Amino acid sequence: MSASTNTLPVAAHHCPLCGGLNGCAPAQAGSFNTPCWCQAQPIDAAARARVPLALRGQACICQRCGTKT
Repeated sequence: MSASTNTLPVAAHHCPLCGGLNGCAPAQAGSFNTPCWCQAQPIDAAARARVPLALRGQACICQRCGTKT
């Protein structure tokens, strides 16, 4: 998720790719000031492309799906 598109993180806790918990720390805390794994590790572009259009910007990809090679 991007802080530039929302003032607060969306409270969506499931990965739009696998349906498992996404581990989004900002969504859990309700603040973009909370550090998350995705700030230190790039998310795979192919994983981003697989997110259904209706779910883009609504839920974060989990680390497992976002870092697959």
